[in-house]
Amino acid sequence: MGLFDENEDGYIDQEEFGKLIVYLRGWKQTYSFHLQQGGGGVTPLQLHNTLTTDGCGRELDERMCKILVRNFDTRHMQCLAFDDFLRCCITVQTLRKSFTRRQDDTGRMRMEFEDLLWMVVESRVRLGQNLSFD
Repeated sequence: MGLFDENEDGYIDQEEFGKLIVYLRGWKQTYSFHLQQGGGGVTPLQLHNTLTTDGCGRELDERMCKILVRNFDTRHMQCLAFDDFLRCCITVQTLRKSFTRRQDDTGRMRMEFEDLLWMVVESRVRLGQNLSFD
C-alpha cells in the first residue's frame, strides 16, 4: 500500500485508497485476461507482455520475467497465481517508482550500494531462500 502513499505520511487517505482500488481492479482484469488464454496462471511470456504494456513503461527482458516468475511462484507451477502475480507487479512498480525518483534526464541512475539497499527496503521486497538468478 505504500506505493499509493503519495504524500509519504505513512497512511493512505481516501483519495489514495481510491487509486489503490483502481490499480487492483486493473491488475485483476489483466490476470483474468491471461487466464482466458489458457493455463493456470500468468506465464513468464505473459508477465513480459503485461509489464511491457501495462506496468513498467520500459521493456523487461524475457529472462528477467522468468526469474520473477520463479521467485514469486509460491505454488511451484511455473506460472503466477493471482496473489503471486499481484505481489510481483507491486514489487516491480515500487522499484520502478524508486528508480524514477533517482534517475537523471537521460533515464539513467548512478547509485551507491546503500542506495540499492534503500530501494529494496523501501519496496518491502522479502528476499527469501528461494531467490535465484540462474
